[in-house]
Amino acid sequence: MPEGSRRILLPSVVAAFLPFVLLWLPPDHWRPAPLIGAGVLMLGIGAVALTSSWQGPRWRVPALAYGYLIVIALLRASGGASGVSAMMLLPVCWVALYGTRRELWYLLCGVAILCLLPLIVVGGHHYPSSAWRIGILFVTLSGIVGTTVQSLVIRSRAHELERDRLLARLDGLAHTDELTSLPNRRAWQSELDRSLARAHRTGEQLSVAVIDIDSFKAVNDKHGHLAGDALLVEAARAWSEVLRPEDMLARVGGDEFALLMLGCPQSEADLVVQRLRSGMPSPYSCSIGLATWDRTELADGLMHRADNALYEIKRMRRGLPPTSSNDAGDPGQYAHLMPLTLSYGT
Repeated sequence: MPEGSRRILLPSVVAAFLPFVLLWLPPDHWRPAPLIGAGVLMLGIGAVALTSSWQGPRWRVPALAYGYLIVIALLRASGGASGVSAMMLLPVCWVALYGTRRELWYLLCGVAILCLLPLIVVGGHHYPSSAWRIGILFVTLSGIVGTTVQSLVIRSRAHELERDRLLARLDGLAHTDELTSLPNRRAWQSELDRSLARAHRTGEQLSVAVIDIDSFKAVNDKHGHLAGDALLVEAARAWSEVLRPEDMLARVGGDEFALLMLGCPQSEADLVVQRLRSGMPSPYSCSIGLATWDRTELADGLMHRADNALYEIKRMRRGLPPTSSNDAGDPGQYAHLMPLTLSYGT
């Protein structure tokens, strides 16, 4: 049982000791044997309720409820009716809050037996003439209170489940690209930070790739934005099929994607990039910039190197010499990433 539920239940468990606090009230003569039995059983119930972690079997609360009915029966036997019948509402409320519908009906049957069986077995000479009326009314009231509380609890839990479902859906929408159903830039940044923190702790290698569909603007201009969107969706699906389950492919811009490969050294990342290029829907092509974490840089620095690698690839494709910037790295590192020649379908 969650701790919040435990805080709700425990005050009523404390209240269950109230009949023992009021023992000084009439009747003047208590029968010691049932009174001692009731006290010992109540101490056991209180110990379980006050010290339990509430992570045990689900029968625990119904067991406490039935145990308290026995306490009430012993108190009634120790001093006539004893005026404690109203305390039967406590276990009814316990089971209504934390039990099932069947458990509640079983407990209500127990309440009915406790209220009416003495009238049948013992007879009316030990009870006032109104005992039948009082017993029937009390059983009816217990049923109304129990079923009403349980209905409210069920409705409240249904609302909580619906709220949690909607919150999970909103969180998914906030971290998912609507077009491709891939993680979006927000999700990408969060996962990159977590993966770098993990790599710092474990020493794992990590590589990132930035993917850009070549001449995507020309695709939109010639074939329309719907065709461009279809290309993005098809490319995302094709790339996802050649990646490991632990790799993360995200759409971080219009036609720009990013790939996170944890536990992937440079040599393996090169093979993944080749599979991505081969998986690009024909007749289109893509350019990919790759960077492997140097075990010291932050996320921005790692992404900056991948972006520079992509920039160098696009320069080489246009026949331009590589830049002399140190950030660009060795052009030979990514020369094999030269894109396929772009051609347009009809």
